[in-house]
Amino acid sequence: MKKILIGAIVFFVGFACCLILTHGLLQAQSGVNESDIMTKLNEIAKAQEELSATVNSMKEDIQIIKIRVTQLQ
Repeated sequence: MKKILIGAIVFFVGFACCLILTHGLLQAQSGVNESDIMTKLNEIAKAQEELSATVNSMKEDIQIIKIRVTQLQ
């Protein structure tokens, strides 16, 4: 169960990063100026921080569930 959940999280984070990178590269190729690129890079950095925070929160939740299950056994 834990391996499946971690695998799913890694898959979704990787998928989101690929979409962000693909979208960012397409925007860069369309001739946008440097300030627009920096704005997009800042948005990507914020999105990655949010994803990291979400993954960390899920890890904490999994740890709490693990402790509760262990206590019930």
